[in-house]
Amino acid sequence: MTTKERILETALDLFSRHGYGGVSVRDIAGAVGIRESSLYNHFENKRAVFDEIVDLCVRQSEVYFHQSGLPFEQGDDASVYQGTGTQELQELIERTFQFFFDDPWNVRFRRLLLVSQYADPRCRDLYRQLYRDKCIQAQAHIFSALMESGELRREDPLAVAAEFYGPVFMLLHTCDGFEEARPQIRTHVEQFRKNYGL
Repeated sequence: MTTKERILETALDLFSRHGYGGVSVRDIAGAVGIRESSLYNHFENKRAVFDEIVDLCVRQSEVYFHQSGLPFEQGDDASVYQGTGTQELQELIERTFQFFFDDPWNVRFRRLLLVSQYADPRCRDLYRQLYRDKCIQAQAHIFSALMESGELRREDPLAVAAEFYGPVFMLLHTCDGFEEARPQIRTHVEQFRKNYGL
């Protein structure tokens, strides 16, 4: 692992435990085992470290979704969800959300934004954008495609996505990992499927 990678790994860990505002450049450098001046050889300031963590976590999420054949952005191909049976749909949804529950970088990144959102407007905006708005928009895109193909009754796709994602969002913030959340997600998907004809 390079020094730059160690700085990012250590900073993410510290930020996720103490919040963005509770960690200084000195704290990061000390935890890495380097001088502050050495950290500045890699990053201009603490915000630059944070920005690199944000970019890295978003890229990792995108890579996971694309490698798994799952839509990541609102315009991505959502046909993977069309024509699925109950078991296949469950597996797709589990693959979609397991990353957010269990990926070590993503778990710490979400915690960083969660604990920092009240003190730092950028953290608040990112938290809402990445873990609320983006998820609902991506799911609305999927539901819209299923409505177009006649597999889901016509409703407001954004409202349906919010209804679907709400319980998952709650589990994301109250479960220690995906194994704890999986049974509740399965029950939720089964009930949702019955309600909407999916």
